[in-house]
Amino acid sequence: TFGSDWGTVAVSLGETKVLTHVTCDLGAPTTSRPNEGKLQLNVNLGGVAFLDEAQTTHDQRSLTLNSLLERTFRSSRCVDLESLCVAAEQHVWCIRVDINVLNHDGNLYDASTIATLAALMHFRRPDVTFADDDLRIYTEKEREFIPLLFLHYPVSVTYCIYKSSGQPIVDPTLLEENAADSVIVLSFNSYQELCTLNAGGTAPTNVRTIMQCARNAATRAKALVDFIRKALSLDEERRLQGSRLIQGLASLFGETPHKLSFKKLMGQQKQEAPLVDKMEVDSNTILRADIEETEAKEETSKKQTDVPLDATSWLPQDENSQELPTPSQASTSKAGKGKQNRSKGKANKKQHAKKQNHSDSEEETKHVI
Repeated sequence: TFGSDWGTVAVSLGETKVLTHVTCDLGAPTTSRPNEGKLQLNVNLGGVAFLDEAQTTHDQRSLTLNSLLERTFRSSRCVDLESLCVAAEQHVWCIRVDINVLNHDGNLYDASTIATLAALMHFRRPDVTFADDDLRIYTEKEREFIPLLFLHYPVSVTYCIYKSSGQPIVDPTLLEENAADSVIVLSFNSYQELCTLNAGGTAPTNVRTIMQCARNAATRAKALVDFIRKALSLDEERRLQGSRLIQGLASLFGETPHKLSFKKLMGQQKQEAPLVDKMEVDSNTILRADIEETEAKEETSKKQTDVPLDATSWLPQDENSQELPTPSQASTSKAGKGKQNRSKGKANKKQHAKKQNHSDSEEETKHVI
């Protein structure tokens, strides 16, 4: 749900509701990056009554949520901060994002990242000119507001893993989070690139489950970004029509269905069932691939055992010994050469009988080495 002001967005995932508001102000840049703007994230959990068992205080939950949001948006550099520079080393835009958690019933990470991304994409900043040490900020009536520039669009997806079942659960509720042994938070952008990975808990996770979660999280993040873009386009159409009767934020607490819902905009697509089906299909395909590889290895090993061994490749050869002729060479050989080979074979047998008594000599050991 979008508010009347730019950058005001409310997101509800079930009973979890998050309200995000974006503001901007001119300030001085940092000395290390004089030509880049600032992006600040602030989390407020004052009105939340439900907390999990691991983090019993508001400070612990707000710190973990704030660190995850900073890694997702600031460390991954999703916003082009260089475009926020007005004058290098003098004036830059400072973007502040306030995340207010209205109700927490599980999957707070995903709701916060979706609300933050939607608010940043919905936000517009005023136009500014700086000439002859004169800074002028234009109003919306004088010049149209300018949207922020993005390099990519990250969205987080949360999975819960249990020791009793190897199947991870996406979009968990508060009870499912409390009963989970491990929680994995993956942040992907619309290009299906991994931005952040946060895993913790007591359940052992192997590579196969993490790759399953990563594949499904990439497709889910891409679908969520497409949903946010469609919702933004509908809100822009309403504003262009001049209708100020925008659905208010008070409708979040009512029982009326939201117009900008995922099922309505994405064409009544199933959200959670295909993800579980895809995970099962992925596990079955992986098992089938492993079985096929083992069968192929067994067949190759059987073929190799049927082929007679070539002793010339791994046995030490004498100096006067010669390799056996191939069938083509034997067929093309002449009768005169056969007699010579017989005489040479007799001489080799005599020399070999003599060398049997001196098997520990230096010449024999050199050949073996």
